[in-house]
Order: sequence, then structure tokens, then C-alpha cells
Amino acid sequence: MTQAAYVARPALATATPFSLSLTHCRKSERVLIAFFIYTAGFCFFRNLNVAHKLLALVIPFTLFGAACLESCRGSSSTRVVRDWIFPALVLGGYWQMQWFASAPDTRLQQLWLGWDRLLLDEWGLRLLIESLGRVLPWCLELSYLLLYVIPPACLVVLYWQRAYVNVNRFLLTFALGTLAVYALLPWIAVQSPRIAFAGQDMPTAHSLWRSMNLWILNHMDISTSVFPSGHVAVAFSSAFGIRRALPSKPLAFLAFLGMASAVFVATIYGRYHYAVDGVASIVVCLAVWIGCEAYEQLG
Repeated sequence: MTQAAYVARPALATATPFSLSLTHCRKSERVLIAFFIYTAGFCFFRNLNVAHKLLALVIPFTLFGAACLESCRGSSSTRVVRDWIFPALVLGGYWQMQWFASAPDTRLQQLWLGWDRLLLDEWGLRLLIESLGRVLPWCLELSYLLLYVIPPACLVVLYWQRAYVNVNRFLLTFALGTLAVYALLPWIAVQSPRIAFAGQDMPTAHSLWRSMNLWILNHMDISTSVFPSGHVAVAFSSAFGIRRALPSKPLAFLAFLGMASAVFVATIYGRYHYAVDGVASIVVCLAVWIGCEAYEQLG
């Protein structure tokens, strides 16, 4: 598939007005728009102020209008920009969840802390990670920091392989898995263990990467909830998306899956998340991957 074929526009002559409007949006973009419609409804459910309600209503219509404009008037360059801006729009959905922050459930936090201590101390996960000194903690913190470049890295791989036609398969899997997790965040409010239980169960090894991670979380993260883990969702939905987009390149999938697994372990060891946060995200992303595959086979 050449770049020229990738940017070609679909034939719309026989489309109905409704189907015509939908063809302007990729499936991944429809998922993103549906997510922002959901958050707009949540603004009214939570009775947020008028400014939040208006902004929440404007966002999905703006995205739809931009997709229509690019589809009708865009070029090969704008179509590429459309690919690369998508992960940033998903990140915007994550930050919007801050609007729905509420008091944490301390009972769940205490329960999940006990499970983590069982995993880290009694079952020996902490001892295993620290068995090589600073090496594994250093690698885990670096993998957690590199999470933010995983979706763009997946796009780099797809472009490098000239798999332009499969970019949308990746973005759809990435969007469904990640946004499904984001949509769950306001429903179970829990604080990160590093905040709820400050100074407890912390890693013994420190590194520059951990300092950078903590700075980013302190200045750019949301306080709505950590269940399910948005970080783990991004990593695993990206890995599953690469598997769907490049089925003939299993090594690419294994590489991103290994990275996602390292992020998951880092969230527990670094006390950024409870173990159950990551498990819930993996289950959601795995279900999305299986669902996408099944739907495609039926279609």
C-alpha cells in the first residue's frame, strides 16, 4: 500500500446523508467523539458548572467538524497530521477526567494496600526486583517514563513498515482500550498509594528517572482516581493495537508487550498504582482486542 493509496478519499456517490457524515470520521475518531459525548453527559450527571458543561458539549462537535473539514478539503499532509494528533486528543480525554474528582474510598485503598504488601513482601516481588541492586528499579522507572512515547513509537513502526492502511486498525484498538479505562475512572475514586500512604512501602532505590516520573505526576497528573490504571491501559492497548495492525511482525508485538509489562510492574513497585489497577486495565484492553478481532472476522 502506497502513501498515495492511503490518502485516497472514499467514493461517496451512493451514500445517504447519514452515512455520508459518518464516512468523514474514522472508526477511532468515532470512538473518541463518543467518549467526549459521554463526558459531556457526565458533566450534567455530576451537575458541574455551566462553563464545564458548555466546553464539554463543544469538544465532540469540534472534533466532528475538524474530521469533516479534513476529509473534504485536506491533503496528504493533513491526513498524516490526523494520524499523529490522535494520541494527543486521547491524552486530552484523560485530563478532562480531572473535572470529576471526588473523595477517595479509603476502605478500598486499605484493602488494596494489603494485597500489594502480600505481593511485594510476602510473595517476594520487591526482593526479586532489587536482587540485582539498582539495575531493575532503574529499568522499571525508565520504562514508566517512556510510556508517553509508546503510542507515537507505534506509529513510527507502522510508517516505517509502510503499513499506512493499517494505521486505523492500531488507532481503533488503542482508542477503545484506553478510553474505556478512562471512562471508568470517575466511578471508583481511589488515591495513588504514594499519596494515600505517603512514605510507606516505597522503593529503596532512587534514580533520575524516578525523580522525573514524580515531577510529571505531581504537576501533570489527575487526582480523580487511579483505578483502572490509565498508564497501563495506554501501554497494553498500544501493544494489542500493533498486533492487530502488524500481524506479520510478531517481534514488534512482543517488544511493545514487554514494554507494557514493565510499565505494569513499575506502577506497583514505584507505588504509583495498586496492583489491581493494572490488572483491571489489562482485562479491559484484552477484552477490547479480542472484541475487535471477533468483530472483524464477523464483518
